[in-house]
Amino acid sequence: MRTFLDRLHDLKLKEIAQRRSEISEENLRTQIDKLEAAPDFRKRLLRKHDESISLILEVKSRAPGRKNVERLEPDCVVRDFEDGGAKAISVLTDQSWFGGSLEILEKVSGISSLPLLHKEFIVNSYQLMEGRLRGASAALILAYYFKQKELGKIIAEAKNIGLEAVVECSVENELPRALGTNPDILMINNRPIAAIPEDPTESYDKGSIEVISEWWERYPDLRAWKEQPGKLLISASYVNTPEDIQSLLKIPCDAALIGNSVMKAEDRVGFLRSLTGTVNKS
Repeated sequence: MRTFLDRLHDLKLKEIAQRRSEISEENLRTQIDKLEAAPDFRKRLLRKHDESISLILEVKSRAPGRKNVERLEPDCVVRDFEDGGAKAISVLTDQSWFGGSLEILEKVSGISSLPLLHKEFIVNSYQLMEGRLRGASAALILAYYFKQKELGKIIAEAKNIGLEAVVECSVENELPRALGTNPDILMINNRPIAAIPEDPTESYDKGSIEVISEWWERYPDLRAWKEQPGKLLISASYVNTPEDIQSLLKIPCDAALIGNSVMKAEDRVGFLRSLTGTVNKS
């Protein structure tokens, strides 16, 4: 069965072919060679034992089957995120389903000094370079799209241009090959996006905040990976309440990526402060 991610994969190949016909890969590499180092995404988010979860907040105007905002105003959103305690910002650049763009990523980069995650359905290194040129410090890499050897290769390609690779797993059979690359950053998505059908509108909301905790208990290799110094573990999706933060504090989770719930909140700053004010009671 084809999935939503398969559909996005085909779309991204078409988009890349069009943009590559306008701007060559060599041109992008020449521009990247002139860039200064990006802000340190991983160092900013690693959690000390007595700290609460770091928040990565996502600029996302819509998702399949839902609209977060009528009109996206990056200036206001970023200001709310910073006032609410963001440690990093994620910018979802897919236009077709999520209403994003590379231009929004570039605009957020000009507004904020926080590390930025380029969140996109990345299928090759051309997209990595596009994000780096627009201010990203890190790039989301979906394990779904790559065999283990290919996954290791694109992680290396990201590092070579000054990006940190955030390797994401959303279904359990992706976890062994992700861990097999020994990534510096691993994100577990509590929403099983790799299992969503090609038309996602009725199934996009399936998932639970408990997924990451259940995986933590079931997989000794995941625990062994995290015991290595400097490894960053991120939970994505279904972080909506202080209780959700508390559940993440029961495992050594460093950060939570929050998108729809913060974008839809009437008082974003108040919502975020209710989360960042959570203390570690574990």
